[in-house]
Order: sequence, then C-alpha cells, then structure tokens
Amino acid sequence: MPDMPNTDETHACLHCYVLDGSGAAQPVDIKTLAADDPRQIWIHLNALHKDTRKLLKDQLALDATVVKTLLADETRPRVEETQYGSLVMLRSVNHNPGPEPEDLVSLRLWVSENRIITVSRRRALAIADLQDRFRDEHGPRQIGEFLAMLCNCVNDGIEPALQDLEERIDTLEELSGESPDANLRNDLSSVRKQATQFRRHISPLRDVVSRLPQSEHVRMSATDKWNIHDSLDRLTRFVEELDSIRERSQILQDEVYNAMSARLNRNLYVLSVITAVFMPLTFISGLLGMNVDGIPGSSNPKAFLAVCGISAALALFQIGLFRRLKWF
Repeated sequence: MPDMPNTDETHACLHCYVLDGSGAAQPVDIKTLAADDPRQIWIHLNALHKDTRKLLKDQLALDATVVKTLLADETRPRVEETQYGSLVMLRSVNHNPGPEPEDLVSLRLWVSENRIITVSRRRALAIADLQDRFRDEHGPRQIGEFLAMLCNCVNDGIEPALQDLEERIDTLEELSGESPDANLRNDLSSVRKQATQFRRHISPLRDVVSRLPQSEHVRMSATDKWNIHDSLDRLTRFVEELDSIRERSQILQDEVYNAMSARLNRNLYVLSVITAVFMPLTFISGLLGMNVDGIPGSSNPKAFLAVCGISAALALFQIGLFRRLKWF
C-alpha cells in the first residue's frame, strides 16, 4: 500500500481514499471522482479553505443546505436524515496546542451508501487515528465499519482527558484534608467548570451514537452495530464519570469553604475574647489618664504598681470567669 500523503491544510481536500475492503485504502485524486462513483470512498475536507464550498457543491454534487450545514461556524452533535444521505455531527477532544481540551473539535460527516465525507475546521485526533489504521492495513472495510471505528477513535480521545480530570480531583481531595485555602477553591472551580463543559458536549454525542445504527443510508453488519453499542456504553460511562467529578468537586468546595469559615470564626472568637479582657482595662487606663485634679494616687510613688496589680488581677478574674462560662 502506498504511504499516506501528509496532511496539508493549504488544500481544500486534505485526503481522499478508496476503501479496498481489506482494511487498507488507496489514495486517489478527488478531481478524478465522478459523483456516481460506486466505490467505497472516504473524503476529508478542510472547512476553512475557500475552495471547499465549491468542491462540495460542484465536484461532490451535494445539496446547498447540506453544504451550508457542513461548513457552519457552530454545530451541535446531532443526526439528520435526508433523502440521499445522513448528516452526522460529532465532537472530538481538542488535542491541538493552545485551546483547552474541553474546547472540542467539531467533526461534520455526510454519509451515503458508498461514500463518507468528513469536514473539520481544526485537526482532529480521531481522523489522524483512522488514517494511521489505514496505513497499518487495519482500517475499516466499508462505510458502516468506518462509522463504528470513528466513534471508537473519538472515545479514545475523550478517555485520557477524563482520566486527567479524575487525577486532578484525587489530588485536590488530598490537599483539601491538609491545607484548605482560597487557591484550592479556585482549582476545584476550574475542574468543575471543565467537567461541565465536557458533559455539555458528550451528552448529546451519546444521543447521536445511539441513532447511528438506525440510519437508512448505511449498511451495518452485526459486528458494526455491536461496536456502535460498545461506543455508546463508553459514552454513557463518560457522562457518569463527569457527573461524579462535578459532585465530588462541589462537595470538596463546600468542605473547603466550611473549613475556611471555621478557621475565620475561630480567629474572630479569639479576637473577641481578647477584646473582652482588655475592655475594662482600657476603661481604667482611660479614667486614670485624665488630666484633671483629684486623680487618686497622683502623688503616691507606689500608685502605678498598685494600678498594674489591680489590672492584672482583674484580667485573671475575667479569664477565670470566661473559662467557667465555657466561652473558650
């Protein structure tokens, strides 16, 4: 099998393969394909290229509405059945440098009986995985198997991101028991936000995968349907794990908040006790510090020591009284 060409994002067609039915694929020039070519064909297009719209309409003879949907700026996971094929919108975890993983990559598919067209605006790891499988001659042999394998590749990309979230929440749980602080609350909030964003896209993706075996335009074997259901089970588990991560992060946030509130209340309580002890002492010092005639002991050299002794005795009496009242 010839080596697969490198992806060149300066072209509208990133690659075009004819499935040979044995797990391999032969690269072909998209310009040589006829609209009614009976072979099993996979075409992957760059949605951002200026020639892609013309290629979809003229060369591949797709309806204008289908073209508009495939090239839309924003899409949500869904399946739409038309007279000539199925529109499938998937989401794949973003492994490109720069944006966060939860900023998922949209995969738009047009699926007919013998042709599958994939369109993306950014590099998708699931597409690269399929290309590698064709290179190793372990790729899909027909369109139904292609869909099942693509769903599996999408799940393979999601799983490491969720494992990373699990490890982060485990680490934060350990830290929360040692030294809860404001930074920990911020980290927990970040994890919860990330899990929420993942779930918002993965939940509808699960609904899409559940509908794929019902497509009228794709012939699937029993094995393909079983693989689709396996992908569906994995997506369901992902959603449950995300729900668990969100609940754990919320519980940890509450625990950290309660610990910080308890620490603050304890400090305020100590300050309140100190204030209560020194309040009468402050009154005595203020009273004796007035610059008026008649202050007792003003001419007695031992008056200062007497006032200090009285103040100390009063402070000890207050401390004893507070302890008896179980104020601290």
